[in-house]
Amino acid sequence: MAVRKKPKNDFGVELMAFCATYGLTYRDVATGADVKRSTLIECTTGRCAGHELIPKVRQFMADYEAQKASS
Repeated sequence: MAVRKKPKNDFGVELMAFCATYGLTYRDVATGADVKRSTLIECTTGRCAGHELIPKVRQFMADYEAQKASS
């Protein structure tokens, strides 16, 4: 396994799995959650706190999963 310069934290792994499952990009998630893409990426590596961003993104992920499940 390759050694990453900026390894993903738990939220980063969760987001990566979500994007892979539904075929979304970080840009799609950032737009849907109404957050900045650069801040989203920084939060996945632990470079910023994300105490406001992470709940917004998790809410978007839950809503998106519910929407896909109902259709």
